[in-house]
Amino acid sequence: MATYYVLSSPEHTPDSNHSSEWPKELGLSFDDREIRLFQGKGHGLGGAVYDFEDFRLDEWAEFVDACAGDWLREELSRHESLTAIDEADFVRTLNRHATFATEEH
Repeated sequence: MATYYVLSSPEHTPDSNHSSEWPKELGLSFDDREIRLFQGKGHGLGGAVYDFEDFRLDEWAEFVDACAGDWLREELSRHESLTAIDEADFVRTLNRHATFATEEH
């Protein structure tokens, strides 16, 4: 089983059962070395999964900001690749800046 640190955007369309834009959810797993990006709900739900080596922050900066704010983008951009991030350091930073959940997959 792998632990995922999950950050979610605020719900912008609470009265709608279906949305292709909101909410946004980012899940990051050091165990699986992947990042999951999902958005929408109901029939509009979609997403993507990237290996740490393949994830390009510049392509997803707006999405990351929507989930956690610019602190996460700044934290991730300090490293050339997600593979260079130490999990314990990341969790300490996460605890200082955001409310998050953990999931086991």
